[in-house]
Amino acid sequence: SAGRVEFSGDFMVWRPRDPQKSRGAVFLEAVNRGGPQSTYLMENARGGGPSPEQWDLGDRFRLNQGFTVVFLGWQFDVAPGRGLALQAPAAPVTGIVRQTDVEDGGGHPFAFALAYCAADPGQPDARLTFRTHFDEPGRVLPHAQWRFGPNGCSVQLRGGFDAGLYAAIYEAKDPPVAGLGLAALRDFASYLKYGGKAEHLRENPASLGRIIGYGYSQSARLFRSFVRDGFNADEQGRIAFDGLLISSAGAGGASINHRFAMPGEAGNSVLSILRPVDIPPFTDEGLLAKADAAHVTPKIFYTFSSTEYWARAGSLTYTTADGKADVPLGKRSRLYFLTGTPHSAGPLPPTRGADLLHYANFAQQGWVTRALLLDLDAWIANGAEPPPSRYPTIAEGELVARENVHFPKIPALPFPSYMPQVWRLDFGPDFLGKGIIANEPPALGAPYAVLVPQVDPDGDDEGGVRLPEVAVPLGTYTGWNVHFPELPDLHFLAGLLGSFEPFPRTAAERGRTGDTRRPITERYKDRQDYLDHVWRAARELVRQRLMLEADVSAVLQRAALMWDDIE
Repeated sequence: SAGRVEFSGDFMVWRPRDPQKSRGAVFLEAVNRGGPQSTYLMENARGGGPSPEQWDLGDRFRLNQGFTVVFLGWQFDVAPGRGLALQAPAAPVTGIVRQTDVEDGGGHPFAFALAYCAADPGQPDARLTFRTHFDEPGRVLPHAQWRFGPNGCSVQLRGGFDAGLYAAIYEAKDPPVAGLGLAALRDFASYLKYGGKAEHLRENPASLGRIIGYGYSQSARLFRSFVRDGFNADEQGRIAFDGLLISSAGAGGASINHRFAMPGEAGNSVLSILRPVDIPPFTDEGLLAKADAAHVTPKIFYTFSSTEYWARAGSLTYTTADGKADVPLGKRSRLYFLTGTPHSAGPLPPTRGADLLHYANFAQQGWVTRALLLDLDAWIANGAEPPPSRYPTIAEGELVARENVHFPKIPALPFPSYMPQVWRLDFGPDFLGKGIIANEPPALGAPYAVLVPQVDPDGDDEGGVRLPEVAVPLGTYTGWNVHFPELPDLHFLAGLLGSFEPFPRTAAERGRTGDTRRPITERYKDRQDYLDHVWRAARELVRQRLMLEADVSAVLQRAALMWDDIE
């Protein structure tokens, strides 16, 4: 009646038992689809599950460093018991919705589910289209061939689905106000920092003076939307987050601050087809404009894996749209490219899996991310200058078009002849100003020029921070893999997975296979020599404040496992 809405979000707080060991800083993670990512990526957690009561903090690195660790739900469509969620009210409106379904020909399902149920299962204007390329018009299938399920929450097709791209375009109603997830982040960060009756969280009003927001992948894209849309100023105009650690977002934002949002959708590279995620502004100049104007710009660390360039249009965050020139980062931003790491790491020993053509990349980002967290907190707390950004640029010849990559000849790992594309998208006249989509599917403009890192003679990316396993390699680490069955017409590689291919063991093996990379026996005398090289690489990262001294022994233990499993 007052023109306002009510909403609530789930959260979990961990803090050091001894208040004297608190560093006065909060690490606040916006959870990914209801669950944490930091515990696995930074603390090597092994246990846990979808229920928060089962979560595990691994080696408890952040607690041992004195952080109060907070996990906050922001996503309305997380199912009960499957993680931390947001309970948001519905808006009493109707609108057009598009639900896509990609079939690879491996089976013939007869139905797919809808994120939003049809307002009327019998609506005559609903369409089901089929195509095999993103940028071609869809062929409208006759209504006699398909229908909505009895409750309007699925699409059923007689005879099953062929390989290709299907899209149901229909009218839905009563969407949750998804953008309240951004308000939840802002309000809870402000509450922890500035006040509220929170004696159970802190011992005195000044004990939680710094708030660092963290997101990985989906929730990292959320934080890009958060600052873009002006949410880092709280309701009193004060800064909410002092710093953000935005990991593996690439150039994308989140599908959240518009009607009929789909927060789980991530973009073309993972077959979330033509969603409003990879849309400008991409660079800091536009992304941080509202925060700059309000004087609430946080200090930001962006981190990229190799996959962000291949699958998340990462180059657009610091190049012109035509891919011809570099664009500087914001003055309060740093970017660290963790060379050779994948967005989603595979197991060690490496495996291919049933749907991959190549071994999954198992390189881990955690060692560097742990050090960067402390670097970011020191930058916020006392102005200690962080390590300089490390990423490939056009000016240095380290960032190039895919067709200009000098990839070595590796018979077991041929270089891909395509990569995911990103187009300029027109969702209608009211999308940018009001978040209302009128065009489904969106009208496509020209594609953006997406660039990737150049590689060295081993096929490993140049221009970033090399973790010891990449600096002292036993094979080639890439940010791409190939899905099987292949879907070249959709320019789909393998979503967010990378590849690994070991070097030839000996010169004889190299000659037999035609592999151009040097064999392992010409790189290292033996196991101990390899470990000595790893130790020196780790020590160099410690010197650069990109690895912690306390983690060197664990790096050596993992390197020994890699040698035993691969060599």
